[in-house]
Amino acid sequence: MRCRIINIAVFIVFILTISSCASFSKDVTSINSYSEFKKIDGKYSIYTDSLRKSNIYENLVGVWWNSEKSKLDLDPNNKYFAELKLINEKELKLIIYQNDVEMKNEIIKGKFKKGIFYVKQNLSISGLPYVFGTFINDKKRIILKDNSIFIERIRHEFGAIFVIFPAGFKNTKLLEFKRIE
Repeated sequence: MRCRIINIAVFIVFILTISSCASFSKDVTSINSYSEFKKIDGKYSIYTDSLRKSNIYENLVGVWWNSEKSKLDLDPNNKYFAELKLINEKELKLIIYQNDVEMKNEIIKGKFKKGIFYVKQNLSISGLPYVFGTFINDKKRIILKDNSIFIERIRHEFGAIFVIFPAGFKNTKLLEFKRIE
């Protein structure tokens, strides 16, 4: 009986922790319907700026604890762009082009809600959280505004050592990718 109570308490703490952490800011879009959001279909710059540090593929497909899997080796001498196509309310197609030739093709799963596409959340657990380990949460959403898309990304790691020493960090990014056609 005592073990069951402990299991229930740990489960409740887990659910409360996951549901309350790493929240997005208030919705910042004037788009209300799926048909309006369908305007996301189009070609976009692959980079956020001329420094070419952050690209659309790695930010939509990648998770920070497994970044090598979604790494793109891009040659500065080539021309790149991304194309987005909304398939339905739960899927978005991302195609990366190099010199007008398709290079990568991914289906991004998520959910359309209140004018925003929420990318399927990634959760990772390492060790035994709150004893000696962590939860890692990676959340993303796509906002269509003016002639750009904004990717809001929250990465949150939290845990504790023997419940006594809680620790964690939260990293939030808002990246803009401009429409090119």
